[in-house]
Amino acid sequence: MRTLYKILGLAFIDFGLIWLWVYQMDPDPSFSIGIILLVPFVFVLNLIIAGVLFYAKKKEYARVFLINSATASIIMFYLFGKGIDRHQNRRLEQWTFQKADTTFSLIRWKETNEFSMTYSLNPGSSWGFLDGHCVNENGIWILKADSLTMKIDNEDLIGFRNATDTIKMKKVER
Repeated sequence: MRTLYKILGLAFIDFGLIWLWVYQMDPDPSFSIGIILLVPFVFVLNLIIAGVLFYAKKKEYARVFLINSATASIIMFYLFGKGIDRHQNRRLEQWTFQKADTTFSLIRWKETNEFSMTYSLNPGSSWGFLDGHCVNENGIWILKADSLTMKIDNEDLIGFRNATDTIKMKKVER
């Protein structure tokens, strides 16, 4: 039972340390390939600590770090994914809606107050067709591109194809 408490305590410490590391790193989706390096790094680091403790005749602690190598790897994988989601949520908002056999995606970039729209006929492929500027007026986003003006009001897109057209969008949660 004491070993279980040690494993849980070490997992709690790992969670805190890895969360701080990922928070400071603020991973962007282009760095998602880094998970291939970071998870094995955490795994091997715990194995090295277990090996040092084993040779120092601390076999109980070596066993704890051996088990923790798998636990810390899972924590790293989970928190790294959440770090990418956090990064994306700070940078953009995204909605999707369906018209006939076409899926449309609307992205509002928070830092620049710009937006872009894409459409997709098949999963895995999309084409951009509209870019513009957006302004918040009393909680309603006004989207302007060339001579087109649309509004986002409570997850509704108003003015997509004609001025009175209202489309219910689904917000993409990360």
